[in-house]
Amino acid sequence: SPATTTATTATTATATAAAATGDVSGTWTVDTSIGEFSYEESTGTFVGFRVEEELQGLGSVTAVGRTPTVSGTLAIDGTTVTAVSIEADMSAVTTNDGRRDDKVLSALETDTFPTGTFVLTEPIELGDAATTGVAVSVDAVGELTIHGVTLPVTFPLTAQLVSDTIVVVGQVDVVFADYGVELPTAPIVLSLDDNGIIELQLFFTR
Repeated sequence: SPATTTATTATTATATAAAATGDVSGTWTVDTSIGEFSYEESTGTFVGFRVEEELQGLGSVTAVGRTPTVSGTLAIDGTTVTAVSIEADMSAVTTNDGRRDDKVLSALETDTFPTGTFVLTEPIELGDAATTGVAVSVDAVGELTIHGVTLPVTFPLTAQLVSDTIVVVGQVDVVFADYGVELPTAPIVLSLDDNGIIELQLFFTR
């Protein structure tokens, strides 16, 4: 409708003007329309994991699982991130080898625990990097929920303002047993690490 179009145009103009003046205050939302999804060189939003496994006849292999179905918000007041809430659809996880997909979903019990979440519990100061476009490394202290289990975590992240988009990437080591996840087995799998990496790449727009 014309009213909706006018409101959308006004919102876009406000966000553009704010970016031009170096003001990043406000609420930013995960934008899944940016880039393309893949397992190695993804240019879009994803949340996922990496686990090392030893396969019969193949040796050491990295199992990569990712979901592109991610939502969430990031709130900034001045140069301080005051709130972050991210939700990943774990039932949409696929891996770099489709033969393991069903086992991964079963191990995560996605029918019962379809989402994974991260919620920030302490503010993050970005300093001048908030508006200058310089990449900044920060520790995001919060609560990570996997498989229905919530534990405190410090997530090392790199954040950068690129044009009118905030890009956030990072990874953290986890022990899957801490979250009650029993890793899947198969005849070809000789060994499988109980620890792995939770990784993410998020694009936020206003």
